[in-house]
This record gives sequence, structure tokens and C-alpha cells, in this order.
Amino acid sequence: MKNLLYCLCLLLALSPFVKAQTTSRLMVIPADNLLKRLNCLTEQAVQGQTMYVRNYQKAYIDQMDLGFVSGAIAGKFEKAGFPKLEDFEQSLKNVQDDAIRDDIREVQTDAITQILNQVRPDVILELSYELRKGSMTNRLAFSLVAKDAYTSQVVATIQNPGMETTETDVIPLLMEQVENNMKNFTDALGRHAADIRQNGRTIRLLVSVDGNADFDLEDDCGTTGEQFIDIVLNAVEAHKKKDSETPNGGNSTTGKRMQITNIRIDYIDPVKKRGISARDWVRDVAKDIEKTCNVKVKNVSQGIGEGRIILGN
Repeated sequence: MKNLLYCLCLLLALSPFVKAQTTSRLMVIPADNLLKRLNCLTEQAVQGQTMYVRNYQKAYIDQMDLGFVSGAIAGKFEKAGFPKLEDFEQSLKNVQDDAIRDDIREVQTDAITQILNQVRPDVILELSYELRKGSMTNRLAFSLVAKDAYTSQVVATIQNPGMETTETDVIPLLMEQVENNMKNFTDALGRHAADIRQNGRTIRLLVSVDGNADFDLEDDCGTTGEQFIDIVLNAVEAHKKKDSETPNGGNSTTGKRMQITNIRIDYIDPVKKRGISARDWVRDVAKDIEKTCNVKVKNVSQGIGEGRIILGN
């Protein structure tokens, strides 16, 4: 009986620790459709491709309750046992202040990319809502989409295309929606957390050859007798998470570019005790290729879950 009581007490004592090990680090951000409705999302053509410019600061100013709604949602998840959520609005201000202090006139990465690289959440919660007022009743359209911060894959969703109500205060209406769907939502987050802790985070790697280089990916690498493509794949295989499945490596169609997907990397840096970004992981891969092939390899990774290297002379 004493042993049983001891075990029960031990389980109760360890339960907060166990829960902390199986929950994700979250961050609430405004979704693109909310930004578009607020005229805070614009299109920009870059080298023939359509890129989107997001003005998050303007969204928080124009939509006065956005900060309160985000904070209320964060509070719900913290009460459910998740680690304290990072404040996206404050992180935006920190990025802006850093740019001013460092006198950065041309920032190559957008705000969300910079914040994700600094904070490194496991999951982002994309928030969108709109209260459409009518003569007698109002309709609240709402969505909260959980996405893997590294791959943008959807983990869980809460959606209501138009809940009819006589209320005009958005916050309690949204909190009711979150509360009603909390169990299924957090269960999905728990499965995702268990997967990345056991199997590692998923990233991809883009490899290209500098336009001025006198070789391409289908040429032999130095005196190895192997093509650059194979050397790159070998380096990725050597540094992926131990015992994880082999990444998907596609052959180069032009000899100048290749993409490797479904690369599993360790969940956390054992020394720094923080999430590993694609840029962090790519460093060792780049060193291997440089040493083996005697070429220059530039790590130009920006996104938290997308590594990029350029090979050159």
C-alpha cells in the first residue's frame, strides 16, 4: 500500500514536467486573410514571381482589439498547460528596434521570418476573425489554424464561417469558440509535439550552383569520381537525425538546382537548449561539401525550416 501511495505521489509530482515535455511552444499571429481585409497585405513582383508584403504593425494599429484577442487566446492555452506564449506584437517591435539601432536600411528578410528565427516556436496559430454587423443580429466569422512553424503544414483548426449572435464584443465570442473546440485542438497539438520530439523536425534544402561557376551538379566532384548531387545527398544523410528515413532527393533538371525534402533534424540543440533552425543545421552540411569537393559553399538560408546553399568556385 505504501508503495502504491508513493507511486501516485511521484506521478503527481512529475505530471507538470511530463506535460511540459509533450506540449508545443506556440505563437499567435494574424492570418493573411485578416491582413488583406485590413489592407495590410500587398502583392509585389520580384523576378517574375508574386511576393506578399505583410504590414503587421499597421494591422495592430488599425484593428484595435487584435492585441487583446491574441492575448486572450494565449491565456487560454497557457491555462491548458502550454508554455507561456511569445508575444508576436512585442516581437515585431523588438525587430523594428533592432533594425533602427543597427541602422539597417535594406532588410533581406521579412518580419515574420526574422521573428521565427529568433523565437523558434514549434507551432504558429494563424488568427482571423470578422464581426459582420446586421440590422438585428451580427455574424462572427472566425478561424484559428495551427501550423508547423518549420513546414507550414496544418496541425489543427478551429473554424466557424458565420456564427449568428446579438453580441458586439468580439473577445468573449471568440473565447467561447476556442473553449468549445479546445480538446480536439490540443489533442492534435499533442500528437504533433510527440512526433517532432521523437522523430525530429522536418526541413527542406535547396541547392544551387552560382551562375559564374565552371561546373554543375551533374559534374564529378573533384577526384572523388562522384557527382556533386551524390556528394550533397551523402552529406545530408550523414547529418540528418539518426535512424530517420532517407530524405526525398530529386535529380537536377538543369544541373544548376536541386531540392531535398523531408529531412528530419534533431528537435533541439543539446548544448544551446533551443530549437535548431535550417540555417544552423546546414552549416555542417556545407562544411562537408566544401572539404570533399574543394569548392566554396555559401549558406544563404533565411526561413526557419528551409535551408539554402550556393556552390561556386
